[in-house]
Amino acid sequence: MQAAFMLDYDVLTVERPQKVYLMARFVAGPGPNDRQRKPLNLALVIDRSGSMAGTKIDYTRQAAQFLVQHLTPKDSLAIVLYDDRVETLLAAERVVDKDAIHQLLEGVRARGTTNLSGGWLEGCQQVARHSQPMSLNRVLLMSDGLANRGITDPSALTQLARQKRDEGISTTTMGMGQDFNEDLLMAMAEAGGGAYYFIESPEVAPSIFQEELSGLLSVVGQNLVIHLNTSSEVTQVRQLNAYPMSMSNHGRSSEFRLGDVYGEEVKTLVLELSIPALSSLGEKIIATLRFEYDEINNGGTHHRVQEMPVMVNVQAQDAAKPQADVQVTQAVLLLRAANARQEAVRAADRGAFHEATQALREVAQAIEAAGLSDPQLLEERVALLKQAEKLEQGAQAYNDYERKSMSSQAYYSMTSRHSSTVALRGRENMRKPGSASQGGLRQNVAQGTPPTHLTWRGQTFALTSDVMRIGRAPDNEIVIDQRGISRYHAVLRRVDGALYIEDNQSTNGVVISGRAIHQPYSLSAGEVAVLGEEKLMFHLGELSS
Repeated sequence: MQAAFMLDYDVLTVERPQKVYLMARFVAGPGPNDRQRKPLNLALVIDRSGSMAGTKIDYTRQAAQFLVQHLTPKDSLAIVLYDDRVETLLAAERVVDKDAIHQLLEGVRARGTTNLSGGWLEGCQQVARHSQPMSLNRVLLMSDGLANRGITDPSALTQLARQKRDEGISTTTMGMGQDFNEDLLMAMAEAGGGAYYFIESPEVAPSIFQEELSGLLSVVGQNLVIHLNTSSEVTQVRQLNAYPMSMSNHGRSSEFRLGDVYGEEVKTLVLELSIPALSSLGEKIIATLRFEYDEINNGGTHHRVQEMPVMVNVQAQDAAKPQADVQVTQAVLLLRAANARQEAVRAADRGAFHEATQALREVAQAIEAAGLSDPQLLEERVALLKQAEKLEQGAQAYNDYERKSMSSQAYYSMTSRHSSTVALRGRENMRKPGSASQGGLRQNVAQGTPPTHLTWRGQTFALTSDVMRIGRAPDNEIVIDQRGISRYHAVLRRVDGALYIEDNQSTNGVVISGRAIHQPYSLSAGEVAVLGEEKLMFHLGELSS
């Protein structure tokens, strides 16, 4: 585990009030193997209200079966169904007889209304029955509609999620389609210490479940909290992220809860510090950062604390102006884009579409003015302008889907999951007719034939499945157990006959034709992808020896 921080400017000008951006950064080590990891104690809570009928319940069933297939006898699972009534399909038990659980899931059908609170609370009770000091306790709550039975007040549900988290049970929420309350599910996930997902289309459900499970299986730390204690030289602290926070000591002490930490994950917290005109030259300590977390290893869980001073150097007014730190500037701009989306949603909800458009365009202009060639920022600028263009059309273009998409993109980026923002936009572009060569998806110019095989170091893999994961972990469809390859490095997906490769938040990225990809990329036979230091050749048919 590595904790560090950076400032956009660590040299300030005397007698001039300034704002400084501080980026606290926490980098996790490799994830555990199956023997080392914490046992999972899960409750899967599935909405089976009438609106889930058809493909929604079919893909949810498929996603649940994927979850079961990748658990082991050391893990516990409960399955709860809810509509207007709550049914415990599977009481919490060790995952031993997977065939029996699959058969239970095959019988799930949609019906009734939505007693979200009843289903979720029953899931919490099931998890509580199998809770142990070394288990990871989580409820996975999936819904496609509004809570209209049981407890329906969002503030009450959020408070209950916070209470359950304090009792050691976290909550992940997943909203499917266009009819659920995204504000409620985000608030429950934030208060509950889990993740939030927008399943914008039923066929995405299995990959979302895969993403959540991959994280749970690779937890290396829990309860990451970043504390900031400021000196009198700092008059205000503003968070650009969306982590739960609390303040004390008249605003001098701030605490930010970043939750669980997964193998090879990078978590960042960006704070804006307001500093008044300082009157004396030289070095000054303006704050102290403290990272606290519970590290998981073979011997159990160990509490760790890392503390470091935040210093600046105050120089004369006629001194040369320092250069801003590029990494901090990039992080600030991405988070400003996320905050602009939140602001645009609030404005659009009021019908203030000009205000919403202006918020998006201002950040797009700021990205352009920064003059950085970072591919993420360039893609972000294009996305902001497209969203602004859509909101210019007013209420006719601002529907439930657009609100959920923009809100989810903002939330992902503000909780160290910007890659999920990019992935959501990539999937949206794939669904738009004629948009694969525009709107953000990088297509090869020749639009060649999709490959049928992949060869790496003399091993050839037939690309027959619609979803194939590439990585170091043994449960990937294509296992590359080499240094520099992440546990779940990349994903191959087949969409409308094309084969896309997507970076799965890996440490060393995916490079094609000398450029790192940050969105799904359409592969053609003959292309080579570089993952870390490994070259993967995509081609037609078996290579001759």
